[in-house]
Amino acid sequence: MTKIGVVFGGQGSQYENMGKVFLNHSKTKYIYEEISEYKKIILNGDLEELSRTENLQPIMLAFQISALEFLKKNENIAATCGLSLGEYASLVLAGSLPYKDALSLVKIRGSLMQDESQKYDTKMLAILNKNEDEVKNLIINFSYPDEIHISNINSPKQVVVAGDTKKIDFFKEYMTERKIRAIEMKVSGAFHTSFMENAGKKYFEKLKEIKFEKPKIDYYLNLTGKKYSEEDLRIVLSKHIYNPVRLFDDIKNMIDSGVDKIVEIGPGSVISNIIRKNFKEVQVISLKNEEEIIKG
Repeated sequence: MTKIGVVFGGQGSQYENMGKVFLNHSKTKYIYEEISEYKKIILNGDLEELSRTENLQPIMLAFQISALEFLKKNENIAATCGLSLGEYASLVLAGSLPYKDALSLVKIRGSLMQDESQKYDTKMLAILNKNEDEVKNLIINFSYPDEIHISNINSPKQVVVAGDTKKIDFFKEYMTERKIRAIEMKVSGAFHTSFMENAGKKYFEKLKEIKFEKPKIDYYLNLTGKKYSEEDLRIVLSKHIYNPVRLFDDIKNMIDSGVDKIVEIGPGSVISNIIRKNFKEVQVISLKNEEEIIKG
């Protein structure tokens, strides 16, 4: 029997009017009632306004939770994980967190992360065709090794770093000199690094008010890259904000457990592309937008 894993994307693949169809759809409009204050941005906002972390996090989570309404009920979904923000949709799918609590939390999370990011002039940079150890060595040999931080390990060929804008610009030049491809990310801060530690600690105080249930399916943590094993999710999710996202470990461990089909709920197909390149034996379906999600 096919063992299905569902993965949820993170910030960076958003598009204008994301969620417009779901906003008034009979199956999903109840979800958007929880984020009614963002309706104007969904319908009329430009990409810059949408991409502000404080706006994007609840809008994207509503999009991903809405997608769950269209997953085939008879599919054998056995596991789930998400990229950064996508972890909250995973928690909803796993039955650990009610959708209302998830949306309420990411409003706070997005606001805290946006506020913290405005204190610094920072950037994120994706380093391609290098693994975690290779990127660490590049950082060690850079002129400012203490000011470049690994934030995401997406695959053995894609590692994201973050830091002060000027230092990241220097680091990008350093990559270019070595003929290493590096791409700037469409995000507004040095997320998942020590720049966000203050936001993570404030967020922990909010998480204390939330009750998490034990996951009903295998749920993989961004913080460790491993399957949930009775960890305190309040601690996990607060530390998640200022520690690297171990997405590739999540996916590898999920596949090693027997998952042989993965459905990515976007927007975008970043994770699907990573899986196709690294796990050719796994069937991958990418649902990037509302039209594809509704068609299934």
